[in-house]
Amino acid sequence: MSQLKIGLIFAYSPQARGRGERLNGSFQDRLVAELGRHKIRDARRATEYLNTQFIPRYGRRFGRAPADPRPAWRGVPAGLDLHAVLSAQFARVVANDHTVRFEGASYQLLPPPRCPSLAGSPITVQQWFDGSIHFCHARHGVIVAKRLRGGRKSP
Repeated sequence: MSQLKIGLIFAYSPQARGRGERLNGSFQDRLVAELGRHKIRDARRATEYLNTQFIPRYGRRFGRAPADPRPAWRGVPAGLDLHAVLSAQFARVVANDHTVRFEGASYQLLPPPRCPSLAGSPITVQQWFDGSIHFCHARHGVIVAKRLRGGRKSP
């Protein structure tokens, strides 16, 4: 949240918590019943139904005009890579042979020209939503890597 420059507002009051619980309850009760009534059993059809039927109807019934009509959203801050921020991130340490193990595979890191060795340094492995793997070093940024053949599952 801090990378996106978004502040959190926690619902500590009983009233705010109750509103959230009622909303979740109505979604669980109504949505599950409607998906069953329409015999929708797969994610693709459920998503289509949500976007074209359920959410628009719910918004018409319970929606209210905002007190302030100005949009509350902001653009993405300059220089911020949303793929990197919105990824699964895992801490690893570079081995002496410049390899990193991730999900049972070994990756050979190719250090940048001005960096003689990354051995022993911490690195962040980012797994983006498209399934791609990226290696990021705090000082040297994104490090190019190639997946090595073979390898056993790590414990």
